[in-house]
Amino acid sequence: MSRPDGLRGLGDIVVSSRPYDEYLAMFDLSDDDVLAGAVLDCPAGAGGFASGVRARGGEVVSVDPAFALPPAELVAASHAGLEHALAYLAQNIESYEWEFFDSLEDVRRRRLAALDVFVEDFHGPDNAHVVASLPCLPFPDRRFRLVLSAYLLFSYPDHFDEAAHLAGLRELARVADEEVRIYPLVDTAFERYPAIDDLRARLLAEDGVDSEIRPVAYRFKRGAVEVLVLKPPEDER
Repeated sequence: MSRPDGLRGLGDIVVSSRPYDEYLAMFDLSDDDVLAGAVLDCPAGAGGFASGVRARGGEVVSVDPAFALPPAELVAASHAGLEHALAYLAQNIESYEWEFFDSLEDVRRRRLAALDVFVEDFHGPDNAHVVASLPCLPFPDRRFRLVLSAYLLFSYPDHFDEAAHLAGLRELARVADEEVRIYPLVDTAFERYPAIDDLRARLLAEDGVDSEIRPVAYRFKRGAVEVLVLKPPEDER
């Protein structure tokens, strides 16, 4: 879907505020999955996932370049991002499935609640909120059992070319001990990233990173019904 400014879909990258239960649904995870070892959320945005993991006794590190903003500015950016996304949803209502959320107002309510949870938890960069961005993460190899990345790679075709996608995937796989999950595989214009199979082939041939595409039961954006799972090489674990 093209726009008057020449960008496709939503356009600018927004700071999102998704709740804990939406994260589990998007990535096809359970509470046990995210409590089984250290988790990296990159990019994390200003949502409730990390707080939910910690409230259940888990370990999680959130990474986002937006964490460099003063907390009040980050919250304002998150509010602006939500309103931008809701306006886009309203203009493309037929392209969404209303199962996980039942209305635009439900999206607003639950994501604002997630932002409120984040506000209680975030007071600036610290060991749990790291200012960084792909493809350069300040962590040693295999630091996290599980690495999650939502709504960045594959989502913004105007911002990342194929080389940037490959570099980002390699970096996520580098810091993962067991697996990486990336969601969604369609962009904000509802089109599946066309080079995903080429990227998977290169990761396997050049880095020994195996991968699979799994279906997810979560339904919201049209076509966003799969998650990409990367498996770092066994001999490097």
